[in-house]
Amino acid sequence: MYENLDGIHRPLYKNLWVYWLMMLVALVLSLIPGNIVMTLIALAVNVVMLYQVYSMREVSDSMERAWRVLLAGLVLTFGGMLLALLALGSVLSILLLLVTLAGAIVMIVADYYFYAALDDLVTVRRYDYPAGRIRWCFWLSIIGAVAATVLNIALPGIEKVISLLIQAAILVLLWQYLQAVKQNEQDA
Repeated sequence: MYENLDGIHRPLYKNLWVYWLMMLVALVLSLIPGNIVMTLIALAVNVVMLYQVYSMREVSDSMERAWRVLLAGLVLTFGGMLLALLALGSVLSILLLLVTLAGAIVMIVADYYFYAALDDLVTVRRYDYPAGRIRWCFWLSIIGAVAATVLNIALPGIEKVISLLIQAAILVLLWQYLQAVKQNEQDA
């Protein structure tokens, strides 16, 4: 877990704050009906979030792993989607859609590594934040996705409400973590 401690004292607050802010922007954008402009803005938000994880990769080996897996997931997802659109109508497009699905699954794994890396820092940096709590951001997203899918069958349209509630809870947990990081870095 602590193989390489070179960047363990590297400041984290600024990058994590921008990451949190982009999550908030993504939540607000999810409320706006989609069009090409909103899609491009959402893509820009995701690029900024990706850059923040890239900037935090030196904090720990776990965060480096989260960065590598996230990058692989994005390449698979967006590359597969783009190539599937180019090969639309052929058998190859079905295979490329499977690559896109695999990329989405890899991004879920990256999400797990990201929150696990943040949780590891609670102990190493002695944040005033309960160990294990930040991992709930990952578990809430999984629980929310399953609940939205199941409940959408019974109550169509409910998935939007569940998604908003889950994202709000994740933002609150990450905000609390962010405040612990800020306090720790100010005291150092």
